[in-house]
Amino acid sequence: MKIDIILEAGTRPEDVAALAEIAEQNGIHTLWSSAFAARRDPLVGLALAATRTKKLHLGYMPVSSFEQQPMKIADGLLTLNELSGGRAAILLGGLGKSSMMAMGLEPSRRVTATRESVEIVTGAADAQFLSYKGEIYQAQGDYASWITQKPPLVYVAANRELMLRKTAPFADGVMFSDITAEHLPGVLRHLDDGLSALGKSRDTYRVNNFWAWHVKQDKKSAINEARQELVWRGALQREHIEQFIDPEECDLVEAKWQNFLQAFIQKTSEIEDVPDSIVERLVDGLTLTGDLSDIESIAERLRSMEAAGQTEIALRMHADPADAIKMIGEHLVPRLS
Repeated sequence: MKIDIILEAGTRPEDVAALAEIAEQNGIHTLWSSAFAARRDPLVGLALAATRTKKLHLGYMPVSSFEQQPMKIADGLLTLNELSGGRAAILLGGLGKSSMMAMGLEPSRRVTATRESVEIVTGAADAQFLSYKGEIYQAQGDYASWITQKPPLVYVAANRELMLRKTAPFADGVMFSDITAEHLPGVLRHLDDGLSALGKSRDTYRVNNFWAWHVKQDKKSAINEARQELVWRGALQREHIEQFIDPEECDLVEAKWQNFLQAFIQKTSEIEDVPDSIVERLVDGLTLTGDLSDIESIAERLRSMEAAGQTEIALRMHADPADAIKMIGEHLVPRLS
C-alpha cells in the first residue's frame, strides 16, 4: 500500500517545501497540500516543493468547479506538472461541507459538474486541441501546446453511489474519506459498476482513502487532538458513525453536531453534552490514534483495507507534521512495504 500525507490548509510555502523533503526521505508516495478559503494557496508551496524533490508526487486537494472553472483548474495543475517533471496530482470534488459553510455556496448537480471537470482537466492534459461542451461547463479552443510531461494524476473525491458510478471512473483514481475496511466492499461495488460501464477495471485504477493520523509519542496528546478534530470525520454523518454507536447515540451526535464544531473552533477536547463513552468509540472507529505501541495494530487495520481492495492511504497531518512524517517513515512504511 502506498502512503500519502495531507498537510493542513494554509501551510506556509516554505514549510510545504521543507515537509516535502522530509516526506521524500521517508518513503511517502504523494504529499497533498489542502486548499481552503482564506488560506494560503497550495500551489505556491507545491511549486517550491517541486524544486526541492525528485520522486515525490505533489498534489492539491480538494478542488471544486463550484470555486473555479475547470479550464483554469487545468492551467494550474498542468503548470505544476511541468515544473515537477510529471509528478503533479489533483483531487476534484463536488465541494465539501466546510467549504459550503465558509463561502455560502449551495452547489447543485454535483455529480455532473465533477464529471465534466474531470473530462476537461484530463482532456487539457492530452496536449491536443480541446473542444468540449457539457451540460454545465465548456472548454473551447483549449490547446496547451507547451506541455512536455506525462499527464498528471486526477482523482475524484467520492463516497456515495452516484459519484462512484457516474464520475470516479473517468479519473485515474478515487479518494474516499473515512471509509472503514468493513464498508469498503460495498463502496467498491459501486465503483466497479461504473468502471465496468466504461470497459475498465480496477487493475490499474488507484483507490485511496483519506484518514486522520493522530499518533504521537504522548498518547494523551494524540487522543485530545483526535477529539478536537472529530467533527470532520465523515462530518459525523450517520452512515459513518452507525457502525460504532447505537441508533439512539447516533441521534444524540446528530443533535449535538454544533458542540463537536465548537470543540474544533475552541481547540478543546471536551465536547459538551456528549458522553465520553460515545466520543471514545468515535475516535477509535473513525481515526488512527495512539502512540508507538499502537503502530502494529494500525498497520494491521490498514492491511485489512488493502485486502479489501484499497491501494493507497492518505494520512491527514495535524500538529507537528515533521515529527509525524518521520514516525510514519520509520514505523509504518516498513510494515506496509
